[in-house]
Amino acid sequence: MSRRSIIRALAALIITIVCLPGTGAGRPLPLPPALDGSMMPFDFATCTQTPYLPDSLRPVYASYIARHGARYLSGPKKMETVIKALEAGRNTGSLSDTGEAFLLLVEKIRDANRGNWGDLSPIGIDEERRLATRLFGTLTPLSRRGTELRAISSYVPRAVMTMYQFSNQLIRLNDYISVSTDEGHQFSPLVCCFSADTAYAAYRRDGDWKAVYDDFVERTVSPAPARRLFTSTPLSEHKLRSLTLDMYEVLKANRAAGLPAPTTEWMSVDEYARCWRASNLQHYLRNNVTPLSTQAASASEPLLRDIIARTDSAISMPVPTPAFNGWFGHAETLLPLFSLMNLPGCFALPLDYDNLDKTWKIEDITPLGANLLILIARAPSGEHYAAIQLNGRTVRPMQGHPDIVRWSDLRDYWLSLAEAYRPPHD
Repeated sequence: MSRRSIIRALAALIITIVCLPGTGAGRPLPLPPALDGSMMPFDFATCTQTPYLPDSLRPVYASYIARHGARYLSGPKKMETVIKALEAGRNTGSLSDTGEAFLLLVEKIRDANRGNWGDLSPIGIDEERRLATRLFGTLTPLSRRGTELRAISSYVPRAVMTMYQFSNQLIRLNDYISVSTDEGHQFSPLVCCFSADTAYAAYRRDGDWKAVYDDFVERTVSPAPARRLFTSTPLSEHKLRSLTLDMYEVLKANRAAGLPAPTTEWMSVDEYARCWRASNLQHYLRNNVTPLSTQAASASEPLLRDIIARTDSAISMPVPTPAFNGWFGHAETLLPLFSLMNLPGCFALPLDYDNLDKTWKIEDITPLGANLLILIARAPSGEHYAAIQLNGRTVRPMQGHPDIVRWSDLRDYWLSLAEAYRPPHD
């Protein structure tokens, strides 16, 4: 064997060892944060500068549509499923050392989340303060006296808390601004379309997407992480895959809650990535315009029209009033809307779902603290222009157009999309 062949063989062996669970320079290694998917905290390092505007354009108004910030686990359901399986193994004497260690970990995670289910974590509170500070530096009117801001949120406490933390930070930066906030079930058609639109809710619950997703899981998710929890088990391969996904759901929330990151002690990078791919596909199929359904677009159409109407109303005033409108909701609020708006990276019609993760990544679209900023600026002529940022990164509002477009053009484009997906009975 040549020297080069020996080096290649040794390199392959090292890579294999590092990718195995519980290994890597003799100690478990943190799993990649991006593979936490929808539970990845907001990555400020990826933010670009605020939208470039020529000196002739003056920012006068902003729409801000956001997901709640980093949170604790929303509930104990997945955790209890894992604990039940592990305790059953312990009772039969079939729990492995890895299983014993994982049971101890899950119990610690449960204790850390108990009493905080679904609430913003300290990381989430910090996110919202930093995001509000970033907006303050972008929207000129926020530094003036008497500027009015308005915001609504869903009835869910973590969304309400996000709105309050964001708004309170703006007041800290300028206590002369006036902030009006409101929340409740009356806003569900806008920020909770996933439950308020009954047809869409039915699709999310029992639609054709489930068969596609189940097939993907059977072909992609490894049962090995769950199998390693036991010395022997009567669980089928199907149930082991399901348990592996439950493990993933518990582990991926750790960083957002301020707990130690998940490591290769429990899954290899490849095994964790396979769970992420399944979760990524599920979010896509349930919450977007897909080859299977356009229900998501129809359901989020009222929110898009509300954003447009409030923008038109505000900028029709000599001094735009309010200077800011905010909508605070959930990943399931933003995903359908961004898909309807055909934002870059948010709309995809893949021919092969196995390759979805190459063009559509949930952590790029709705990480915790996800937001869309629509910044309106006025030219000396009185014409209004729009620039948008998705999660702090400037993106083109319309394909084939520059970063800054006339608001009237963007408005007409979005209205044409809303009309195209309007339910027939309307």
